[in-house]
Amino acid sequence: MSSARAGFLSALPDVGFAGVFLVTWIRPSTFGPFMVKWLLVVMLVEFIIIHSAAFMGVVSFAPGARVARGLRIVGLGTFYTLFAGAISFVFRSWWPITAFWGQTLNRLLGVILGQGQDLGQKAAVMAGWAASTVFYLLGCFATILLPIPRLGITPEVVAAQRIPGGGLWVEHPEKVIAFGVIYFGLTAWSELNAHRWAGKVKTAATSFAALAKPGSP
Repeated sequence: MSSARAGFLSALPDVGFAGVFLVTWIRPSTFGPFMVKWLLVVMLVEFIIIHSAAFMGVVSFAPGARVARGLRIVGLGTFYTLFAGAISFVFRSWWPITAFWGQTLNRLLGVILGQGQDLGQKAAVMAGWAASTVFYLLGCFATILLPIPRLGITPEVVAAQRIPGGGLWVEHPEKVIAFGVIYFGLTAWSELNAHRWAGKVKTAATSFAALAKPGSP
């Protein structure tokens, strides 16, 4: 499969996620009365995904029999399912565990589809995981620090969600919904471009570090 086609197929789920977050931000009841709460869970689970997918990917590229690698991936997935299970316990629903495995498949699509074979599959997929981390941190801090419009997520909508716990995301879920739009939108864009920007940033950073060394011309 070509790199461009693999990137397109890999980006489709993220385009879908970004669209769902955006529509829910504007009209919260479009996909159900509690969609704001469940999308908050998606972003919590995505944090676990970012951490786990890198380890799973390393195992996927490791030498050895395919069956052995598959068993190691299942083992890692089972371990991280414990964290998703903790979220399920708090929200009193099995849905976070289902979301964990669905989002894990989404993050491993680059491996499954062979994205980046032209430039070295492992390097391209690792760049994708690095991009996810950058976008998650960027979206998180941007929506925490900047004023975010409520749009359709009124105080009445927030009260109806009955989100357990407390904190900024619970009191102002429009921030986490905006976060989802930014995160999944940027991830889709990066996948469509085969994460080439990540390679350029790395090259620029390496060049800058070389110039900054004492004695450099």
